[in-house]
Amino acid sequence: MEENGLPLPPVRCLSKEQAAIYLGIGVTLLAQLGVPHVRLGRRCVYDRVDLDTWLDDTKGERRRAGKDNIWPVMKESTSGPIPASGGLMRRSPTAKEYAKALGLKTEMTPKRI
Repeated sequence: MEENGLPLPPVRCLSKEQAAIYLGIGVTLLAQLGVPHVRLGRRCVYDRVDLDTWLDDTKGERRRAGKDNIWPVMKESTSGPIPASGGLMRRSPTAKEYAKALGLKTEMTPKRI
């Protein structure tokens, strides 16, 4: 095509370095994120279409994360006694206030000698 004076079509498959530049990240982060790639023999190439789709999916997950995921309330974590500190550690001053806010028994028991 170059001989006829026509421009070459844009390259669809990118090398690791080109894909990192295309996404605006480093090569190490590209490998850590698990971006989809295609193996051609020993070579890994990144398809521009796959990169665009992966980026759109990743953006969508981050946008929904704050709204859809509500922390589950586990009954065993909000009910029952608050365990005392062990060993020679002093009891936390906030443990008493926390137990009081939950409506739990807050009186101190004397230590055994």
